[in-house]
Amino acid sequence: MRVTPRLQICLFALAALLCLPAEGAVRKRKTLVHRNPDTLIVAMPSLEMPQSRRMNTSAYPVQINVTGRVVQILSDHNQLLPIYNQNGVLYLTARLNKGTNWLGGLPRGRYFINNRPITIN
Repeated sequence: MRVTPRLQICLFALAALLCLPAEGAVRKRKTLVHRNPDTLIVAMPSLEMPQSRRMNTSAYPVQINVTGRVVQILSDHNQLLPIYNQNGVLYLTARLNKGTNWLGGLPRGRYFINNRPITIN
């Protein structure tokens, strides 16, 4: 079977169109970034209260007492009290009733309640 020159040109043009990427679809190669080991920053957990994020506090003042693994919270109003873990991440929001509230079941560790550090042993 003999291929005519016109058919041969059309086949080459079709092959070129299929092999070339369309506009906007050009893939760029990833470039390697060479970093000096002296400039690497390693995130270390801090035992201090984080200064960069602002923690929410309760709307009304509360009194907090820790007895073993139970936290006693005295409140004059019904309110929500956010509790943050040692990294400053919201751990839970406790619903407080007027009067004495007991909060148990917190795992051992350090927490921030009303920007006050609390340690559960």
